Amino acid sequence: MYRFDSAVRRAMLDIRPSCECCDADLPPESLLARICSFECTFCATCAERRLNGVCPNCGGELLPRPRRPAAKLAVHPPSTVRVCKPDGCKPTSDPAPARRPAFRSAALVVRRVAATDTSLLEPLGDLLIDAVHSGASIGFLAPVSRETADRYWRRVFSSLSDDLLLWVAEQDGVVVGTVQLALCDKDNGRHRAEVQKLQVLRAARGNGVATLLMGELEAEARRRGRSLLFLDTLLASHAEDVYRHLGWTRAGEIPDYATTPDGELFPTVLYFKQLRD
Repeated sequence: MYRFDSAVRRAMLDIRPSCECCDADLPPESLLARICSFECTFCATCAERRLNGVCPNCGGELLPRPRRPAAKLAVHPPSTVRVCKPDGCKPTSDPAPARRPAFRSAALVVRRVAATDTSLLEPLGDLLIDAVHSGASIGFLAPVSRETADRYWRRVFSSLSDDLLLWVAEQDGVVVGTVQLALCDKDNGRHRAEVQKLQVLRAARGNGVATLLMGELEAEARRRGRSLLFLDTLLASHAEDVYRHLGWTRAGEIPDYATTPDGELFPTVLYFKQLRD
């Protein structure tokens, strides 16, 4: 006789309590847990920064772990067994996960955003939440609420001017990336500008979104007479690989500069790029 309860017990996730790489706590409600199809479990920071989104055990893609409803946890509690690799985790030899990005077939469009383009507030909020919950260190701690995301973007839109520029990348009308450029207004710094908040939707990564956004940004910086760009990013993050690929130069690092989305203090790395004619 088929018993639904026993079938559920066999099929349901263990909901493991910690990251296999760093042993960080990952409670059942965590938005930062990442798992493969075998439920190897990692935090978003390790999944993105160390493992390039690929499980080091099976080579499968690491995706956000679904959260079990609180009422079900009482009946089907999470696992208490911690799995941790004493020597840490090493990425697989293939840095790219075996997946088919959802947006690969659609044409990318990158455009400047005006302060009046308020229809973008909601999709930009979705993008911000997706970025932070996938481990991006862009000034927020997880979990990011809709209210927090909306408040941030309303503040950005109210500040858009000749000194703060914003771009979005869209595919089939979906916002899949964004970046900002803050132009220095000091008399002795009108040749430089800071790149801020480069974000790419998790499902659209690996399709050249960041490259196109940065290309538009650099072209506009040249048009405005800016010859030096700079930025900072989390040490050993995937973003470092992106900037090096795009020809940026590493200037140095600052220890314990900011916290990762899961609250760990981590160094930041400074990069610059000189724009040649």
